[in-house]
Amino acid sequence: MRDTISVTSSTQNNINKRRQKSKKSLRSRINKLKLSSLTNNDRISIDKNHIKNEQAEKAIPILAQAFSNGFFTEVNCRILPENLLDQLAQQVYQFVRKQGELNRSLILNRYIEESLLNEYVNKIYVGDFEENNIKTNEINSMHIILYKTKDDHPFNHEVLIEGEKQNLGCRWSLPHYQFESLWETLEFDLPLKSQLMQYVFTVIRFDKANIDRTVIHCNQTILLYGPPGCGKTTLCKGLAQKVSIRMKELFNRFYFYELNAASLFSKWFSESSHNLSRFFDDITRICYDPLTFVIILIDEIESLSISRISSLSSNEPSDMLRVVNTLLTHIDRLKSFSNILVLTTSNLIEIIDQALIDRSDLILFIGPPSIKTTFHIYRACFIELIEKNLIYSKYHSEELKDKLWNLAKLSHGLSGRTLRKLPMIAFSHIQQSDHFIHPEQLFKAMHQQLIYQKNTNNYLQQFNNQ
Repeated sequence: MRDTISVTSSTQNNINKRRQKSKKSLRSRINKLKLSSLTNNDRISIDKNHIKNEQAEKAIPILAQAFSNGFFTEVNCRILPENLLDQLAQQVYQFVRKQGELNRSLILNRYIEESLLNEYVNKIYVGDFEENNIKTNEINSMHIILYKTKDDHPFNHEVLIEGEKQNLGCRWSLPHYQFESLWETLEFDLPLKSQLMQYVFTVIRFDKANIDRTVIHCNQTILLYGPPGCGKTTLCKGLAQKVSIRMKELFNRFYFYELNAASLFSKWFSESSHNLSRFFDDITRICYDPLTFVIILIDEIESLSISRISSLSSNEPSDMLRVVNTLLTHIDRLKSFSNILVLTTSNLIEIIDQALIDRSDLILFIGPPSIKTTFHIYRACFIELIEKNLIYSKYHSEELKDKLWNLAKLSHGLSGRTLRKLPMIAFSHIQQSDHFIHPEQLFKAMHQQLIYQKNTNNYLQQFNNQ
């Protein structure tokens, strides 16, 4: 199969030409239909929607191909020079081809010969393929996306209650620099990341195809559950970032909302449900724009949706019941919009209200990493330390691999959060100098920290069982 390059950003080069052509066509049709009641704003809105729909019709088959038999190459640019997009994409294509073998979710940030890459590109993200590595001559297609992240501060949703400010949550405009590389740092045994991306793409594709939702139901809600520290929240933020990058031809704007559950439970009676309604009212207002895609994260949702049956049996205050009912009501209302995705996480799925579980299209368990996944996490940590010149790099690769496998076996059962903290904690226990630290020193320190961590976990488990 011939190699193909699909450059999403280059589509912008032709938008202005199509815009002028579409304006003439639309105005002609409007005059013929004698729609004299339309204002100028109405006409502009129709024009923009028409152009975006035309753009989406062309983008969806390309995205479908990238999801099915290719992979995404995402280029984080310092600036996006419109007159150089095609040339820049060609250099990215050639540079990736030169790598020979690609590691899963590889991040490239060193460019030698390619002058445009050095000038305009921060990082190149290569993925996602589920195998640990793939040869570049086995790549059938390459979907290249050029983008620039935003760096503005998140908007805080604050309400004034009895003279006191309460922050209900935050809103980010995506893609945002704070969410960069989150997706690539996550390692799972099952193809969770591709499953989530395929789900979001399917939801959007069904909407563009005008699928009747009374025939095929879609709630646009995902529930991730599992023990703390296994990457549920990070996965949600990484997914939001990737959706905003890969689906950029389908929407003009992407917003990410994170609900602060703790702030909802007001000390003033009945204010909790009102606070929740305020938060969702703002989301609903934005969703009326069909060219804006909204992603909501409700972290540790069990604090909001504790079973109504449990609340009644334990004499919980009625305010809790109002919050649960309000949450369910707003989730039901959001189903009328096709440009929204609700992400929820929980450490205690057994206490979540069954009505919320039933409303989730996907319910996925995120557990502690396996030995193989732990090895890849440690490997990524060591590569980072070597690239930043903190540990000695001239270490035999096979010997390094064996050492990392042994550490991974000793680390079985620990959360991903603990695994990623371990190199830093171990490094802090080494007598540091201006010279490189030898990997053997770090291996020894990590081994000692693993023993300490497991002893601590055993003590806490015994304490909790008492």
